[in-house]
Amino acid sequence: MLTGTNLKFTKAHNVRIVLETIRLFGPISRVAIARRSELTAQTVSNITRELIKSGMIIEAERLQEGRGAPTRLLKLQADGAFAIGLDLDKDHMTGVLLDFVGQVRQRISCDLHFPSPAEAIDLMEATARKLMEQEGINRERLWGVGVGLPGPLGSTDENHVTNIVNPKEFPGWSNVPVVEILEERLALPVHLENNATAAAVGEHWYGEGRHIGTFFYIFFGAGLGGGIIVNGQPFEGSTGNAGELGYFPTPAALEGTESVQQSHTGLHFNLPRLYQRLTEEGTPVEGPADLLPLFEQGNETLHTWLDEGATHLVPLLLAIEYLIDPKVVFFGGRLPDVIIQSLMERLDAILPAMRIEGKTPHPQLRCATAGSDAAALGVATLPLYTSFAPAPRLLMKQSGTDGKMHLMPSHRNTLLS
Repeated sequence: MLTGTNLKFTKAHNVRIVLETIRLFGPISRVAIARRSELTAQTVSNITRELIKSGMIIEAERLQEGRGAPTRLLKLQADGAFAIGLDLDKDHMTGVLLDFVGQVRQRISCDLHFPSPAEAIDLMEATARKLMEQEGINRERLWGVGVGLPGPLGSTDENHVTNIVNPKEFPGWSNVPVVEILEERLALPVHLENNATAAAVGEHWYGEGRHIGTFFYIFFGAGLGGGIIVNGQPFEGSTGNAGELGYFPTPAALEGTESVQQSHTGLHFNLPRLYQRLTEEGTPVEGPADLLPLFEQGNETLHTWLDEGATHLVPLLLAIEYLIDPKVVFFGGRLPDVIIQSLMERLDAILPAMRIEGKTPHPQLRCATAGSDAAALGVATLPLYTSFAPAPRLLMKQSGTDGKMHLMPSHRNTLLS
């Protein structure tokens, strides 16, 4: 479908361009914003004046550039916007309250065991309210709630995301209206996303990926997932499930000796199965933090698991490299960073011999920056990303709405809508 745009959406896009320039390069002068954005000095001056008035940005220190009066630099106001992130998986839920510059102001986490939808939604609501209460924030500055669930997710004909998850691994969660329920209870916009894609968005918005246009994010939750950023935008595919590495068949399944249901890559990285195996061997494990001392002690089962995991990931990494051509592949999620780093070292040792001779350059393998709260931080980023990122889709007229912005309460700054 071909759609046009109008002056309203062009103005909103320019505001987002200015905010993005300040976010990436601030503290920054108005002259430098105009130079980087290719907007006129007058347009930048008008936009920044309104953003200061709205409390989104502030004037920082002065910069002396040659003769004349020093130049005032601009930066984001940390208290200018907040968002909540709620990351749910079969064995835990983590909630965070994030400010405009990406600092976690409040955090709540609890262990779970296959919660029912009713139990989980009650807990999400209570956690969101407690995070707001602990920080004592003005709800006018809260731009929404992001919710992360394990993939795959589905979408309706109206492009509304629905939480269709693996019925075997997460029973009872097919087509539960999480967004509608939480929006009604909290009176806030709610954004639902695959937790791996959300982690990739968070890495792009606030992490090492902020200056990297195209990268892949391999996410270790209770299982294995992936998120894709292409040219600075999340790529979700036609159904919203691009990057779902966990369902890729293992060599045994491809050879026909086992079924895909019995042998897909995600099963190897299923952390509850690893915990059960270690516990049965006499080493009780209840969560990712318990794996760190075992790794440091050289636990044979854990190190064998990492060796086998690297073997499973090599063909997937090569497919990512050849099909997407990312600059970086980030590894992150709930596994301790030391264990992720060890897995990457194993991959670095195997990959060179598997590449076609002379194939250069190849993507860097890097640890993601958010640590074990990657998914919670990622989904907390979603309301801010949706509200402020200069995404091209926001210029399109879509039946009288501007994409996800239609969820925004009427009191929000009209500059951004």
